[in-house]
Amino acid sequence: MNEFQEYYYRHPYINELDTVVLSCHACKYGYKVILKDTIFYPEGGGQPCDKGTIQGIKVIDVQREKEGIVHITKDFLSVGEKVHCKIDWEYRFDLMQNHTGEHIFSGVVKQLYGYSNVGFHMGEYICADFNGELTETDIQEVERRVNQAIWANLSVQEIFCSPSETMKYEYRSKIAIEGTTRIISIAGYDMCACCGMHVKNTGEIGICKVINFEKLRNKTRVFLLSGRRAFIYLGRIQQENAMISKMLSAKPLEISVAVSHLQQRNLDVQKLYRTVSIEMMMKDADKIPTHDAILYTSVLADSEGMRAFCNRCMEKGISTVMVIAKTEVGYSYVIMSRTIDLLSIRAEFNAAIHAKGGGNREMMQGSCTASLAEISTAFHAVTGISMHIVF
Repeated sequence: MNEFQEYYYRHPYINELDTVVLSCHACKYGYKVILKDTIFYPEGGGQPCDKGTIQGIKVIDVQREKEGIVHITKDFLSVGEKVHCKIDWEYRFDLMQNHTGEHIFSGVVKQLYGYSNVGFHMGEYICADFNGELTETDIQEVERRVNQAIWANLSVQEIFCSPSETMKYEYRSKIAIEGTTRIISIAGYDMCACCGMHVKNTGEIGICKVINFEKLRNKTRVFLLSGRRAFIYLGRIQQENAMISKMLSAKPLEISVAVSHLQQRNLDVQKLYRTVSIEMMMKDADKIPTHDAILYTSVLADSEGMRAFCNRCMEKGISTVMVIAKTEVGYSYVIMSRTIDLLSIRAEFNAAIHAKGGGNREMMQGSCTASLAEISTAFHAVTGISMHIVF
């Protein structure tokens, strides 16, 4: 059984190695280098390749190809040259912590709910897709059990099986495997075919934390962090929490209550602002001299208040009233008329001012990106009516 005999499998915790260059050929991104032995794990099994240097030269990529483990470097290395290899151990160990943490998480999901991990990606977060719907309560229970496994400091075992031996084990696998199968086993929690790098004992993971999850049709995507990355992430959250706690003058564990009170105060202020604004608009309506048509600019982008203003003006005998209010991207508008069939002009008017809206023969409303002058000009163009502008 010669598979899985690479140096990084036999010595997963070695981060420096002296070896010899067997070949070096130019390629699109620099040079393809093959070494006699290597501590560099090539991309595979959902795990990114290792980072590091060969004789001080940065390794850009590591891939498994037909001829062996290929290291992509920027600079040339002489065949037969003795070289010193060094991997970024912090990065490697980070991947080992997160990969093993994901195995335990996926194993527990399978045990509790019967769902399989059908997609796996190691990026900023560890992303795992499960072929079933998990609730927030489900995920919290999985997370709790995963951390129990971590704190139990269980042994992470490698089992190598020939094709005839795999029937002896019940293990997770996404693909059919030819040749030797490497199974990563964590007693009581998971058995999974995998070619990636893992810690020796679960205690080395430290902690596993679910960052977020989302539903995708009948699937659930879970975002995880374990080990050092989880520690850093939680530290950042604590810093943010401390700053918010200070701004709200609230204890760290009482921030949600303080935010709830703040939201209510904001709603109260908005309600008061709306009430005062409508009162001001009604007073303006009472003061406006009677004209055939007026265009009024409001500080309140609220269609209910704008309609109330139009009705008040029409009660005074003004036949056509347009109210516009500034928005983030342009203006919102409400138009009422007793003399114009607004339904007949709506499409042409909206097209002229780049508006979206609806209505009927007596009232129309919407929003647009045109300027005040462009709105007034467009209305005159489609109706022949000049509006008296009121500020």
